[in-house]
Amino acid sequence: MLKYLFIFIVITFSNQFFAQNSLIYVDEPNKDIGSQENIYKVKVDYTIQNNQTKNLYLLRADALKGITIRAAKKTIKPGDTTLIVVEFIPQQTGKFNEVINLITSADIVPFKMSLTGNIKSVKTDDKTACFYFKKQNNSGIKSTEPIVITESTKPRDTNNRIPDNTTNTVIDNPVIPIKPNTINLNELDENIYKPNNIIFLVDVSSSMKDTSKLKVMQFAFHHLIDVLRPTDKVTFISYADSVKILSEGLSGNNKQELNEVVDRLNAKGLTKGNKAILFSLDVALKNYISNGNNQIILATDGKFRFYPDDQKLYVSIQGDKHVILSTMAFGNDKNALKNLKEIAEIGKGNFIHIKNRTRAHEQLLEEIKHNSLIR
Repeated sequence: MLKYLFIFIVITFSNQFFAQNSLIYVDEPNKDIGSQENIYKVKVDYTIQNNQTKNLYLLRADALKGITIRAAKKTIKPGDTTLIVVEFIPQQTGKFNEVINLITSADIVPFKMSLTGNIKSVKTDDKTACFYFKKQNNSGIKSTEPIVITESTKPRDTNNRIPDNTTNTVIDNPVIPIKPNTINLNELDENIYKPNNIIFLVDVSSSMKDTSKLKVMQFAFHHLIDVLRPTDKVTFISYADSVKILSEGLSGNNKQELNEVVDRLNAKGLTKGNKAILFSLDVALKNYISNGNNQIILATDGKFRFYPDDQKLYVSIQGDKHVILSTMAFGNDKNALKNLKEIAEIGKGNFIHIKNRTRAHEQLLEEIKHNSLIR
């Protein structure tokens, strides 16, 4: 009797151990694109959801050489979702069955996904012939940071260390280490992100000199400029005792000029910025991109007066256009942080708390990606 009980326990444990982890949900882990003709590239979306009560970390993804795997973000909060994009260029016709092993913090056993189909003919000279298998409406996807997780020809290593699940906030997630063989693609892939019209409303009052806040801000701006595309437009507006346009509607191609504008930011004067948001809105509408991401990012360390009458005017001026207002907060003044969170909620944007230089550029880039993601 004990012998059979032991066997039953072993079988039960094995089934639980090797089954797909119920703490991870993928909308359709095994995708079949059917038979396709005249294909240059195949690209497929997977939506993954974290059903745990703690953060889920995407550590690595193993697949055959030639398959690129990108995730909209590597840290998924409880109940949240992210987008995983798998793509490859077929080298021959015929049926294919590709397996992707997703290594996460939820289990040492890889979560398996598959992609199958039949390529009837391959186009080798037309990069526009991309078959994109995706949902028509990804409105539930809140994530934004496409990155290559990994591309590997080596046997899977299941002895992965799971990171500490220390306390995290929405804005300040830890950086998940990437294996040395990670290949970074264009951060703002035009197939995934809409053109951006970004207006930075920058606090250059004297308080921004404290603890090198302005330097951290400049560091984040410089890194964002590096990945901007020609289709992106950037405006810098400063405010302290007055509101000034430092640059307007510059293309992401004008990196030198944009970097020079950032270098010239200098903290001085008193903060009098109550009308600066409405001023920035006028500039945003002037450079408005239809079907693009149009947003104002207010970067400051202090309270910002945005009265109810200003809020109503902000909404009415937009008309049928949509301009997001997010806030980028420096320092730890609790009243100021609360104030800036409220402004972000009013502006239908996000609150970003910049705590240190290490994460500043990633947090800013995450914000841009979040709002420009094609859904």
